[in-house]
Amino acid sequence: MNSKELNKAILFVANYKSGSGGISTQVDILSDLLRKEGYPIGICSLKGTVLTRIKALTRICKVAKNYDVLHIHACSRWGFVPAVIGIKVGKKLGKKIVLTYHGGGAKSFFRKHTRLVKKYLGQTDTNIVLSGFLCEVFCQYDIPCVIVPNIIELREGVYRDRASILPNFISIRSFTPTYNMLCTLKAFLIVKQRFPQATLTLLGGGPLRSELEAFVCEQKIDDVNFVGVVPNEVVYDYLDKADVMLSSPLTDNMPVSLLEGFNAGLLVISSRVGGVPYMIQDGINGLLFSSDNANEMADKMIESIENQEKTKEMIRNAHEDLRSYSWENNREKYFSIYQ
Repeated sequence: MNSKELNKAILFVANYKSGSGGISTQVDILSDLLRKEGYPIGICSLKGTVLTRIKALTRICKVAKNYDVLHIHACSRWGFVPAVIGIKVGKKLGKKIVLTYHGGGAKSFFRKHTRLVKKYLGQTDTNIVLSGFLCEVFCQYDIPCVIVPNIIELREGVYRDRASILPNFISIRSFTPTYNMLCTLKAFLIVKQRFPQATLTLLGGGPLRSELEAFVCEQKIDDVNFVGVVPNEVVYDYLDKADVMLSSPLTDNMPVSLLEGFNAGLLVISSRVGGVPYMIQDGINGLLFSSDNANEMADKMIESIENQEKTKEMIRNAHEDLRSYSWENNREKYFSIYQ
């Protein structure tokens, strides 16, 4: 299908802030790619206070008149606000409504707010989910959906074929309860007993940073570097200095940071939650451990260093799997959805 024949104007509606990661990163990537394909693109952010969102409702009603398609990006809890506002506006104006659902909290959110979810997600023209995990949740509530994964921009020249895998670990997750960074620190404490030279670099920020730093001090864990939040353009500089990526969330969907690990040539070790097992096959293209199990996580970390050839094989497999997340592999799906 030729995108130039479609040329529909698309307005993205989301809790959006450029360069802030998460959903905003996907909005940035998709909007840039679609512009290159000839689509007129706009972005309407609903991020902010209640008053800000009320003002945004008025603004989106005016702006949306100039677009053919509203592509809403939503998730659970307050992240569902763009769905409510975007769908109301889209139906009122008679626009085509596409909604992408992000995040790993759908299962509990749908259970607690079944009527709300079915009322709004049942009014869209297309619901996009990012993984088989979310597809199963949608099907459980008889809400139609199609699977289109996160798009990752495969930056050229960042993959490094490592001669040896060293105990240099990195994590790129927020310091919030959902991402359970304490589990990562507990596992690293165990690994330090086996590999005293091990290092851990933490990219990210959040309300639990002080608590995590206090744990490191109390346990006298050396070589933990709290870098903070860094711009997207320098993330790969940090990935290049590491060999293994760690992720220990209590729930998740399809984290882009893990795909960035694939792209940089790192082995990814993650908790077996949400949509992650649809990305990582344990022992094939990465390693998985039971949620909130620091001992098992530590075992996987030690395994990644002690079994060098197996680790290198998993890294190669993961890098090959990145093709399924490329724009070239998914562009026709989007063209069809917007038609």
